[in-house]
Amino acid sequence: MHFKKVQDGLGVYIHIPFCKSRCVYCDFVSYLDKNYDEYTDYLLREIDMYKEYLGQGVATLYVGGGTPSILPVQNLARIVKSLIVYSKNNSFEEFTIEVNPDSFDVNLAVEYKALGVNRLSMGLQSTDDTVLKKSGRLYDFETFLRKYDIARRYFDNVNVDFIVGLPGETWGTIQENVRFVSEFVPDHVSVYMLEVHSENGAGILKKPDEQAFQRYDEFLNSLKALGYERYEISNFTINGKYCLHNLKYWFNVDYIGLGVAAGGHIGFLRYNNFERLNDYFLAISEGRLPRSYEVFNSPEREALETLFMSLRTKWGSDIEYLKRKTGVEFTDVLEVLKRKFDFFDGQKLTEKGMDFSNLFFVTLLSVWEEYFK
Repeated sequence: MHFKKVQDGLGVYIHIPFCKSRCVYCDFVSYLDKNYDEYTDYLLREIDMYKEYLGQGVATLYVGGGTPSILPVQNLARIVKSLIVYSKNNSFEEFTIEVNPDSFDVNLAVEYKALGVNRLSMGLQSTDDTVLKKSGRLYDFETFLRKYDIARRYFDNVNVDFIVGLPGETWGTIQENVRFVSEFVPDHVSVYMLEVHSENGAGILKKPDEQAFQRYDEFLNSLKALGYERYEISNFTINGKYCLHNLKYWFNVDYIGLGVAAGGHIGFLRYNNFERLNDYFLAISEGRLPRSYEVFNSPEREALETLFMSLRTKWGSDIEYLKRKTGVEFTDVLEVLKRKFDFFDGQKLTEKGMDFSNLFFVTLLSVWEEYFK
């Protein structure tokens, strides 16, 4: 993946915060409301506030949530129409939408295709029906397979998400997850470890134990054995079908986040939008960007954030580019880390390094703060 290609054109993320129900593990901002038209109206007004930046050209569009596939297609069409004018040749290089199996069907596939969607991301999470039920998912594995078949018929780039550490999971669950990947060969697979920031009152969700981490490692090793390329800590692909939009995050280039709770990065500016619908609506109705947080990074902070993100990938960081961009000299920091870790060559982590990334990043932060104190 040539770094210059990642820099070409903006990435745009749209957050659709609506769901039919809440999954027990979900940490994302979502609502059970159905005020789709009002939300779309305000999104279009927010898009208009960014027209100066969007004029640079939009390369990738990613519609996430929530559950984007419950948003009526006519609403999605209005959003796409307002952004497509900023794309090259009236199409996005990559246009991803997340879909849940319970709200995806043939009609939606046809309509998405017509809108220019060329990549689907499907949230499976687990092939185990017990795990799905305990997690609050609204479908079983058989339903997922039917919907996956539809996705494959209409799209030649399909991602499937898994989460390891969900309630009810066993070693057999992981074996079945691997069997699915082996038989159905999705183009892209994302495998996340369950994150529990506070165990919920019902006790359904518990922080992953040592066995869960061992199952996670087993899953990742099995994917590699099947020929999948691990190009980011949690992301695998076959045939080089990287997620171009996510590469913009990982290389910390410019992207705009639109909608409730969305975040963006423009130049040295990083921001997040309001998480509550009313706050979001009020700001836009008053002609203000609906940001709850914004900060202009110092050159040192920008360099650190970019290192953090890009070292998650197999390519690592473009050190010379980063020094030119920020004017920060940090060779000594990299040398210290290189001496400490045999899985870091001064530019990128090895496969082993990805497995020990938490330890590495904690140490990076500590060494960085000591150096720039």
